[in-house]
Amino acid sequence: MLTQHFSHKTPDSLLLQKNNLAVLPLTRDCMPSEEGTILSGIEGIEENSISEVWTVDKAVSRGTSEQCQWSKTSDLICVARWLTEAECTNIEESVFKAYVSLFSVLKTHGFPHPFRCWNYLPNINTGDGDEETYKRFCTGRLQAFEYLGVKPEQYPSASALGHHTKGAVIYVFASASSPEHQRNNKQVDAFKYPRQYGISSPSFTRATALELIDNRFLFISGTASIIGHETVAEGSLEKQLDVTIDNIEHLLETANPYQCSLRTLKVYLRHAEDWAFTKRWLEARYPRADIVITLADICRRDLLVEIECFCK
Repeated sequence: MLTQHFSHKTPDSLLLQKNNLAVLPLTRDCMPSEEGTILSGIEGIEENSISEVWTVDKAVSRGTSEQCQWSKTSDLICVARWLTEAECTNIEESVFKAYVSLFSVLKTHGFPHPFRCWNYLPNINTGDGDEETYKRFCTGRLQAFEYLGVKPEQYPSASALGHHTKGAVIYVFASASSPEHQRNNKQVDAFKYPRQYGISSPSFTRATALELIDNRFLFISGTASIIGHETVAEGSLEKQLDVTIDNIEHLLETANPYQCSLRTLKVYLRHAEDWAFTKRWLEARYPRADIVITLADICRRDLLVEIECFCK
């Protein structure tokens, strides 16, 4: 069993629990830390400190190899690779190398099927045209996938957000069993976006269904106010929330082979002052879900919010 929750306990105390696969303190730091902890640079907006926690029902082993930190059970693995501030100056090459090393660790440990990726970058919207950090990141990721022989139908679910500190981190969940990647027919597949979005289209799928032993899950990628390939409701947070949630609900209805229920929402807001409204809006819509709201830059400058979900 894999679960995600958000905890106000200290990261050190959470790591003492032997069945925690990954602990992500929502702080401004983005750097390697104790094995099992992922400092991502994505900050929580709430006053009280909070951590994102992924828990399993088996003992977890941890280690470091190929500049990556990993945590695993017999069923799945989490592998993280950080980039230094200097490496981020050549984001294409550094992302290429990071993905190659991440996938090498997955292969070494016998988990050849990545099903969920997170990418947290500095200055994601900096740069004009094709020189924007996010577009350069997409080029590095696509080049790595092509080098590794990963085809579009194998692209995992993913999120790519910008933090407000130095360095970057990419971390991946993978399994020994094959996942089922899902489409949202209200949106153009990200890897088929037209040229206006960069030299290299984003290499991810909208959602991924996975069966582990007797447990079934749906991982919904970072989702935003996009219909087709175009941003909808520019400048209106409430309308962007409406479109974003409509996309998520559509995935739950049409791309959810195991009929999983929504359990958690991780929300990325461009502006901290939108926190209170967003919290009220989402809690009214999903009173039983565990929700955390963070501060992050979205991959498109005209997007104000992005939401990812874990369902089981």
